[in-house]
Amino acid sequence: MGFRLKGAVPAALGFLGAQATPNWHGCVDHKAASLPYCDTTLSVEKRLDDLMSRLSLEEKIQQITPDASLGGTCTTFTTGKAEIGLPPWLWLVETNTGVDAACPAENHCVTNFMGPMGMAASFNRTSWHLKGYVMGTEQRALSNIGASRFHPDHKNPVCLTAFGPNINIVRDPRFGRNSELASEDPFLSGTYAVHMVSGMQQRDENGYKKTAAYLKHYTAYSTEANRGHDTYNISTYDFFDTYLAQYKLAFSAQPTGVMCSYNAENGRPSCANDFILNELRSWNPDAHVTTDCGAVGNLKGPPVNAPDDVHAAAMALMNGTDLEMGDTFFTSLSKAIDLGLATKERLEEAVRRSFKVHFEVGRFDPANATAWAQYGLSEVNHTFHQKISYEAALQGLVLLKNNGVLPIGDGANIAVVGPHSVSRSGLFSDYAAGSHCFDGTDACVPTIAEGIAAASHGKVISAMGVEINSTKTDAIPAALDAVRKSELVVLALGDDKSIETEGKDRVDTALPGLQEVFAKKVLAEGKPTVIVLVSGGPMAIDALLETATDAPAAVVQAFYPSHKGAQALGMALMGKENRWGKLPITMYPHSYIAEQPMTNYDMSATPGRTYKYYQGEPLFHFGYGLSLTTFQLNCFKAKVPQTGRFLFKCQLRNTGKLDGEEVVQLYHSAVDIGKVDHPLPKRALRDFKRIAVPAGKTVDVDFTGTLDVLGLINKQGQEQIYPGEHAIILSRGHVEDEQKFVINVQGEERIII
Repeated sequence: MGFRLKGAVPAALGFLGAQATPNWHGCVDHKAASLPYCDTTLSVEKRLDDLMSRLSLEEKIQQITPDASLGGTCTTFTTGKAEIGLPPWLWLVETNTGVDAACPAENHCVTNFMGPMGMAASFNRTSWHLKGYVMGTEQRALSNIGASRFHPDHKNPVCLTAFGPNINIVRDPRFGRNSELASEDPFLSGTYAVHMVSGMQQRDENGYKKTAAYLKHYTAYSTEANRGHDTYNISTYDFFDTYLAQYKLAFSAQPTGVMCSYNAENGRPSCANDFILNELRSWNPDAHVTTDCGAVGNLKGPPVNAPDDVHAAAMALMNGTDLEMGDTFFTSLSKAIDLGLATKERLEEAVRRSFKVHFEVGRFDPANATAWAQYGLSEVNHTFHQKISYEAALQGLVLLKNNGVLPIGDGANIAVVGPHSVSRSGLFSDYAAGSHCFDGTDACVPTIAEGIAAASHGKVISAMGVEINSTKTDAIPAALDAVRKSELVVLALGDDKSIETEGKDRVDTALPGLQEVFAKKVLAEGKPTVIVLVSGGPMAIDALLETATDAPAAVVQAFYPSHKGAQALGMALMGKENRWGKLPITMYPHSYIAEQPMTNYDMSATPGRTYKYYQGEPLFHFGYGLSLTTFQLNCFKAKVPQTGRFLFKCQLRNTGKLDGEEVVQLYHSAVDIGKVDHPLPKRALRDFKRIAVPAGKTVDVDFTGTLDVLGLINKQGQEQIYPGEHAIILSRGHVEDEQKFVINVQGEERIII
């Protein structure tokens, strides 16, 4: 699997004394103790019946509407009912990259992971599951010890509803929230979510979920400008091939629900879109839907222009949303029911769904009924969790170019320059946990220069040279002087949350500010130079690659490498670790943004989007990535006794001198299936395996499955196998030893259910 942690994941890693009653646990008040909804001998459905019977219509509405008197409505506190011992609940705990909570104690700030794009670059299911395991464990521990979200003041208690992962596709390189996303490929994104969710929602022997995971942002959320009032034309084909596919796959792990997105599809806002929400409930009838912050209020504007609060609330509820976040428009639901705009039955369904989530995490059972009650402070940033994060960072770095300068020899004098050479907070993606260090600073986060220095036995000098995005030139001379005194240069470039973040799309994919100018000055010094790119979305570095002279000797895409990233990068550059990943996105040339309007949601319209439809020549393509060793792939198709199944047997040989890890990818391509009335992907990822191979050794890699992998989405959104010529392509991301096998499908077209 390419993951070096040994032994089983422990049920508990240690215990410093979790408090007896976790944050806002139910059924502990003496008023509740004797009531049937707290009686664990009854079925959950009977307990729900009892709880619902004790709430008036208005009290039920309060359970799905933020209570502004308790705190911020975006955080979404819903009130309780003191008369029956029902406490309030805080719904929104962000869990995309780290549990977003205040640091509860020295050395116990939460474990942050490499940005999701870097996580996806590992192509490692085990790593994704372990990430979910860590985040679920730490969120449960934080709840147990009474921790709080933003400040250690207990005003925003960490509860057990976990919002992440975010699996919108990386549709456009300019999208401001790309750093929150895993991949441009629905299969890779969905598989990432399956394994992360399974770790987050691990169940104990009594069936209690560790946390309740919600997927974000459902769906087709990919532009920040005018979010909440925008609408995009999306064909049925693109819905089911691109915008719904990763969520459908993720629901095989049965996440608790989704947060619906701000945008509208074909004039129907996601949080009032019965089409996409009905599709969701075909995967899980109990899927719980919450709005994004303020999405109900957005319905009063374009594209639906609800005339008032009452109509906006009714639109959201009646089209499938269960819980409002960010505003209190749902307080109008009683009037909506009186006017016949909403029904009591739909309200009851939404409230029951919301309470059912709490039963699944054990909120209304004795705290010690769950195995997770033993988690305490020692689980938060446990050394085991730090190791998992470090391993993930090692496997998420992608080596894009290397003319032999890497690995760097021990004892080399290295200049580490560029704006990200000294970054600390700038190494984190959006929605990483905000508390990096207990003292409230980021001083405990190693810089890239410090990570390289720690891995090297030579002399390391660092100098910023230029800022991320400014016209200041005063620091350039000192940086160039450091370059001249060095044997080798690491040039750390990229962007940060001042360029791309929630609420702000990029206008350009080139390096911002004076970085390109500075990079050319560094390269002109003639020293072997390794460019390290730290960014959320892909950067267009054509101008630095296309030069006939003064080209970089090596290029590494580090995404946002997080707390352990500098250490991992230092070890990787020195060749002390050789664990590289593959690109989970396409790196487009700079010209792409002039050719492709950002508001075009048609995936195949010229010049096309993602590796599946892009018609141009990328700077670096999806699935590509080098190693410090070399590999050779040889495959053949084996006979299998069962009709409709396949088996491909491959031998992956490490032909170099270093142990290494490689990712073998399986793609489907329709070669000749006749004329169809919908787009056809150039190829589509169907499976992958990450393999560790010792130097000079050969490892067997098998891929087996059914011919359903030949399925294509048709115009009606159904998955269909067409008769004709298909190909299975096995690849390391390198054309020189890619293996292609033709499969002829006979007979009539077949719909895959």
